[in-house]
Amino acid sequence: MAAAWPHAAGRQPPGGHDWSDFGPGLADEVRASHPGLPPAAVAVALRVWGRMHGLVALEVHGHLRTQTRHPEKLYREEIRDLIASLGLSPDR
Repeated sequence: MAAAWPHAAGRQPPGGHDWSDFGPGLADEVRASHPGLPPAAVAVALRVWGRMHGLVALEVHGHLRTQTRHPEKLYREEIRDLIASLGLSPDR
């Protein structure tokens, strides 16, 4: 997220986040390793993680197999959508 944030920042919904929105361990770790990264970037990272984790959880628990014959297409489309939502292109 640190590398993507300059591209993603302007594409995020308004409302802002504060460091107090996150667990102290996560906030401390991010601030130490990426001092210039704002709390909003952490929120985006968690949303990206949630989107991918959701698809993986559906597949692991056998729910995708009953709904689609080609789950790899869903993964590919989700990754492309995530990349676009961050203001990136697939070759970055």
